[in-house]
Amino acid sequence: MIKKVFSLIVALLVLNGCSNNSDDIMEEDTLESVQIEILFFEFIPDTGNNSQRLHYEINFINPNDKSIKGYHTITTNADGLVTSQISSNLSPCYEISPNSACTLSFDQEESYDTGLATVNSIELISVEYDIEK
Repeated sequence: MIKKVFSLIVALLVLNGCSNNSDDIMEEDTLESVQIEILFFEFIPDTGNNSQRLHYEINFINPNDKSIKGYHTITTNADGLVTSQISSNLSPCYEISPNSACTLSFDQEESYDTGLATVNSIELISVEYDIEK
């Protein structure tokens, strides 16, 4: 008799523990997209010092209530050559705290003597931030 009662209790626990009710399924968190602000973008083809300079600052804003991790892609057009630079997990903006921002800064001056090529213009085409899932 004790074995039958024990078996009945185990069977009831198994049946109740394996509910297939759709209400029990947790919805996946949906994250808002990262907002992007171009704070500054400037290319100087001739600085007067026998060099060229590229300088930009981009602000990535996380509007979510939790931290995010992700990669940014910056696409530019340098004299007709369109290239995209994809960040790595070593980027300072790879992880952004909840409801905060991260500013990516780049400022490089390159001498015509050491540079690979002289560029007349660089235009910013797009900036994207893809949240890692």
